[in-house]
Amino acid sequence: MPFAGITISSRENARFRDHAVSIGTTKISAGVDVGIGWRGGEADGDGQFEIADSRAVSEIRNMILSRSLQPVMSEYLYV
Repeated sequence: MPFAGITISSRENARFRDHAVSIGTTKISAGVDVGIGWRGGEADGDGQFEIADSRAVSEIRNMILSRSLQPVMSEYLYV
């Protein structure tokens, strides 16, 4: 059977992301700092794109749990 993942980035707003989780999102980002050369809180360049949902990992985890879903946490995903 074919498999297609649904990945939702932090560029989407919180309301959209909350609803997308309920319909089968397979990956969702959280606690993201995005910038060119961004290391340990020091920006060396311009932001790569605007973050619309700045919730922490714990807040995203709680949102997933509140929908009776099981979050699977991973720092790195290897394909």
